[in-house]
Amino acid sequence: MSWNPLRALLACLLLAAPAVQAEEPAAPSSPAPAPEVPPNQSPLPAESAPPPEAPPPSEASDTPARRKGWDIQGVPAINFNTDEGFGYGAVLLLVDRADGSYEPFRYSVMLQFFQTTRQVASHFINLDAPRFLGSPWRMGLELAYARTKFAPYYGLGNTADYDKELSSCGDRDALKDNPDVCPDNTAFRGLRYYTYDHRSLPRIRLNARRGLSDEWLLFLGYRLRVDRIRMRYSADDLGQTGDSKLFEDTSAGLLEPYAGPVSEPLSERTSEMLVGIQYDTRDIESSPTRGMFHELSVRGGASPLGSQLNYWGATLHTRFFHPVIPGYSRLIMGWRGLLDVMGGDVPISLLPFYGGLEGKDGLGGVFSARGILLRRYQGPVKLLLNGELRWTPLSAQPLGQQFDFTFAGFLDAGRVWSDLHFSEGGGLKTSAGGGLRVIWNREFVIRLDYGVGITEPTTGFYLDIGHIF
Repeated sequence: MSWNPLRALLACLLLAAPAVQAEEPAAPSSPAPAPEVPPNQSPLPAESAPPPEAPPPSEASDTPARRKGWDIQGVPAINFNTDEGFGYGAVLLLVDRADGSYEPFRYSVMLQFFQTTRQVASHFINLDAPRFLGSPWRMGLELAYARTKFAPYYGLGNTADYDKELSSCGDRDALKDNPDVCPDNTAFRGLRYYTYDHRSLPRIRLNARRGLSDEWLLFLGYRLRVDRIRMRYSADDLGQTGDSKLFEDTSAGLLEPYAGPVSEPLSERTSEMLVGIQYDTRDIESSPTRGMFHELSVRGGASPLGSQLNYWGATLHTRFFHPVIPGYSRLIMGWRGLLDVMGGDVPISLLPFYGGLEGKDGLGGVFSARGILLRRYQGPVKLLLNGELRWTPLSAQPLGQQFDFTFAGFLDAGRVWSDLHFSEGGGLKTSAGGGLRVIWNREFVIRLDYGVGITEPTTGFYLDIGHIF
């Protein structure tokens, strides 16, 4: 999924809260206390002091009064990319600020409804407690439903071949009569040959985080998901009667948990624990100009936890930011490196994703290699490298708001391995491109990217929230 819940939360806080505050009259200011005279200074002469009967008026604070109680905030959830189509929905946020002394709030409840024109759905309820029951732990719980009706699968490993002719047909009307035959394509195997129907219900995420120092953070997590995978489609979805690529690979025993044909729908229940540390010295979390952000985590699923499959994983995620010209913060270079390794009986449902606290799709698509097809390469081992040059030539302050316009050029690269022997060829898969970032009040980032495959004959356009890293 392209819509990030944490970024949606940030959008709610930044877009909705200022608008609500602007409508509420500010609380009356308290009289300013008389300034204390430092011991090494003398009071002002009497003639320069204001007369007692006319004290100076108190000055209004530039800082808005802290809000109290409950707030209801909402924003539309909109994005677009060439892999999943146009996404639309809404995010509703309920925030409990209590007596106003909690930063950023005491509790929040976020609800998201989101789907795309290419049959992707992501709906969830998220609860967040920054200081849970007065402790230093930040607790988060998410209950979600997700479905990708046409999830891509092009094969396992870095040398997986994609033959567009096997799933292309210019005469869609002919497929309504016979989905197995395309009149103008003799190589046709089916419109849904490279896809499968993936549904997750329930999907539960529990996170616990606490700071160890200004730079170090410890996080713990638990994940439970029940995935249902259908490798064939009905005639109503123009599904062929022959096998799909995923069914062929499963039947051939290429996917370790399965050594032959499987019944449909294929059900996978995964239950895993996660532990990791983060090191963060970024000056601005959402749009850094200097600093670094690193993460190291391990995870594992096992039958004592309720998992159907036994597997493990580890993730190393590094990010660096620095000005290209010392002292000039409008031209920034950002670098990212990510290595994710899984072993054991790796579930099919987790093959496209890398781990860690974030967890996104790879390799290919809006969060990894722009210009390469979403999930083009899948495997238990993933390597991702990104470099991005960001230049902000223009800033504006209309209506008291800060807008920065940033142009970006990028180079993305990565590869996967189908096993832990690391002997597979295929080399790095690369893409390059550029785009625009519109940054509102330093925190809310609208990202537009266009990527072109270097090793792949594909392109992609992406509209999303937040930097790629």
